[in-house]
Amino acid sequence: MAGLEVGWTRLVETCHRHGFPVRMDPPALDAPSPGTQWLGAPLDPMLAGLYARTGRATLGDFVLYRPGSGADGALDVNAWMRGQGLTPFPACVLFGQVANLEYYYGVVPGLADAQGVQPVLYIDVQEEPHVVPVASSVEALFRQLTGFMDLLPEQPDFVPGRCSTVMFPFAAAELIAQDRPLVDMMRAGRFDGLVTRDEESQRWMQQVLDASGRR
Repeated sequence: MAGLEVGWTRLVETCHRHGFPVRMDPPALDAPSPGTQWLGAPLDPMLAGLYARTGRATLGDFVLYRPGSGADGALDVNAWMRGQGLTPFPACVLFGQVANLEYYYGVVPGLADAQGVQPVLYIDVQEEPHVVPVASSVEALFRQLTGFMDLLPEQPDFVPGRCSTVMFPFAAAELIAQDRPLVDMMRAGRFDGLVTRDEESQRWMQQVLDASGRR
């Protein structure tokens, strides 16, 4: 998919430009094929395209799981998290996280569009759970991470070569508001029942909607 190719390539280039970590394994032999069922749901076509070009990957502090089993394998990570019985893990497919932290990214098969493309949730279970929609697609997530990483060198505590996206997405409402399909889904209440009702998550959702309205 052309959009995914561009989004992933730009994220890789951004990490190289700032000296952030870039590590990509070859595609896994057991990578799921486009159009197949994966983890009990139709495979997101953008994830299928991504796994056709890489296995486990680290870009900055974003870790893409390998598609199979084992450490950092999507099958085992999803099985473990679903076993905890917490919302929204049964409704999504985790494909990555922030390195060494319990900040996860997962697509939502039940909200796929007509082409099968699935929106992305950000799920923070490091302490108190926070769940918010963060992108209309995997490619949109990569665009947003690229934009956020480009802002990091402007921060007063920035250390060259060190990437930290721990403030994403809560410090990136303006950036995420540029994702019009996501905003439309938020306004339509498509994520009701998945988003946590805590004050921080709800305030951030409103910030995104307000920022979108100013565009």
